[in-house]
Amino acid sequence: MNSVRTDAAEATDLVPGLRAVLLTGDSARLAALLADLRPQALLGVWYELEAEERERVLSALPPEPAAELLSNLSSEEQPEILESMASLQVAEMLEELSPDDLADTLQALEAYDPERSREVRGFLDPATLAVADALTGYDEEEAGGLMTPEFISVRATMTAAQVLTFLRRAAPDAETIYYLYVVDADQRLKGVLSLRQLIVSPPEARVQEMMSPDIISIRTDTDQEEVARIMADYDLSVLPVLDDDDRLVGIITVDDVLDVVTEEATEDIHRMGGAPIDIDYVRANPFLLFRKRASWLVLLVVSMTLTFNVINHYEHILAEVVILAAFIPLLIGTGGNVGAQVATLVVRALATRELELRDYFRVLWKELKTGMLLGLAFGLFMTGYVFFFQSEPRIAVALGITMVLIALSANLVGASLPFLFRRLGIDPALTSSPGITTVMDVLGLLIYFRVVIWVLGPLLTGEAAPAP
Repeated sequence: MNSVRTDAAEATDLVPGLRAVLLTGDSARLAALLADLRPQALLGVWYELEAEERERVLSALPPEPAAELLSNLSSEEQPEILESMASLQVAEMLEELSPDDLADTLQALEAYDPERSREVRGFLDPATLAVADALTGYDEEEAGGLMTPEFISVRATMTAAQVLTFLRRAAPDAETIYYLYVVDADQRLKGVLSLRQLIVSPPEARVQEMMSPDIISIRTDTDQEEVARIMADYDLSVLPVLDDDDRLVGIITVDDVLDVVTEEATEDIHRMGGAPIDIDYVRANPFLLFRKRASWLVLLVVSMTLTFNVINHYEHILAEVVILAAFIPLLIGTGGNVGAQVATLVVRALATRELELRDYFRVLWKELKTGMLLGLAFGLFMTGYVFFFQSEPRIAVALGITMVLIALSANLVGASLPFLFRRLGIDPALTSSPGITTVMDVLGLLIYFRVVIWVLGPLLTGEAAPAP
C-alpha cells in the first residue's frame, strides 16, 4: 500500500517539476530526476505533457524503463513518439521489450513509416528480430499474437538437480519460471512441472515422476476472448500454446490476458453505447471524433424518422384526444429502458459463455414471464395514476394495457436481438442501447395507437386509420 501512495504522491507534483527541468535543457538533471521515478508514475501524468515533452522524457530514460513505458502506450502513439528518436536509441529500447510486445511495436512502426521501420530493424539483434518476426505471422487477436516464446522447457529424463542447474542458466531470459513444460525431442508437450514440486522433490527424482501429464493447452488460432475465458475458468496464471502439430511454441501469461479483458470490455462498452471502438479518445481531436461518431448517429437519426412517420400517421387521434400526446415520451422511454436493460444482461451472458445459442428458448420463456410481471406492475401504476390524477377512466385503461404490452415486447426484443446477432456472426454488443431504443420507439408507438383505437374507438369522431 505504501508504494501505491508514493506513486500517487509522485504523480501529483511530477508535472511542474518535470517541466521546470525540461525548460533548463539540462540533460543530466533530467536523467537524475527520471532515475528516481517508476514508469507507472510517468504513465499517470503522460497525457498532461505536451508531445515534445513526452519525446524528450522518453529519450532521457534508460532503455529498460523506457521500454516498459513504451509497451503501455497505444499502437497509434508508439510510432509517432519513436519517429523523432535516433534509430540506434530506438533499437536499444526495443531490445528490452518482450518478444510479443516487440512484434506489436514493429508492426505499428511498419504501418506508420516503412522506411523508418527498416532503419530500426537494421540495428536490432538478428536473433531477437527473428523471434519477433515469427510472432508477426499470427493474428494479433488470437493466441499466437498474444503468446511469448520465452518459456522454460525440460526433458522427462532430467533429474531435479539437473533442472535446477538448467534454471540458473536459462531463467533470466524466461517470461516466467513458476511452471516448466516437459517436451519430447520434437518439442511436443508431454506435461507440466511446477517450481514448487521441483523444489520439494529429492535431487535424484526424475521429471517424469514429478510432472503432471494432465495439462490444459490452446492452439495458436484460439481467439483471445476464448483464451481469457479458459484462464478464468481454470484459474490459470500461465497457458501453453501449441501449433497444429502439437508442438509447444509459446505461453500466455495472466498479464497478457488482463490486457485482453480490458480491451474486450472497452469494445463492448463502446458498442453498447453506439460509440466508435477504434479510437483513442484522449488523443483524438474534435474533427476525428466527429468523423468516427457521425456515421452511427446519422443512422440513428434516419431510423428515428420512422417514429415521426408513425406519429404523423395517427395525428388525427392526437388531434381529437390531445392528452394522449403527453404520455408518448413516458411510454417509449420505458420501452427503450426495459429493452436496453435485458439486452445488456443477455449480451454479457453471451460474452462470458454463460449462455449459448441453444439457450435462446429458455431465455425467451424466462423473459416472457419477467416481462409480464414488469408490464403488470407498470400497467397498474399507469392506470392508477391517470385514473386518480386525470379522471379519465378509458384513457387510464388504454395506458395500462399499453404499458403491459410495451414492457412485454421490450423484454422479448431485448432478449432476442443479441441471439439473432450472434447467429448472424455479428457481435451481440452492437444491439446497443441506442439501437434497442430506436426499435422500441417505433414498436411502442404502434402498440400505443392500436390500443387507443381499440379502447377509445367509440369516442373518436373520425374513422381510425389502419396501422402502417
